[in-house]
Amino acid sequence: MAKVNSFEFGSIVIDGKQYDYDVVVLPDGAVKEREADKAKFGGHTIGNVEIEGLTKTKPETIVVGIGTSGMARVCLDARLYGRYAKLNLVVLPSSEAIVKLNQLVDEGKRVAALIHITC
Repeated sequence: MAKVNSFEFGSIVIDGKQYDYDVVVLPDGAVKEREADKAKFGGHTIGNVEIEGLTKTKPETIVVGIGTSGMARVCLDARLYGRYAKLNLVVLPSSEAIVKLNQLVDEGKRVAALIHITC
């Protein structure tokens, strides 16, 4: 599983590789660019489709980083989907989400994440 080495506004380093865009981290350690928006830093709204897509990877927990200031938001439909699907959905400002992600990885948990790297 991938671990975050560092994070600052507009940039995240995962397993030694720097990304300058929002990322999705999968339970197998793969890191992908978030495809929610064509803008470089992704959209400021995390929707049901993104959360549902992460559930297909069968994580024990989904961690969502909502930006450096916590300004992005998880839509109500995504939160409701999480409850309906009985997901362990953790939504935190990105710096806190990264701490939680690394903690879960260290515990050997199967975790997926979506990290917004701005706002």
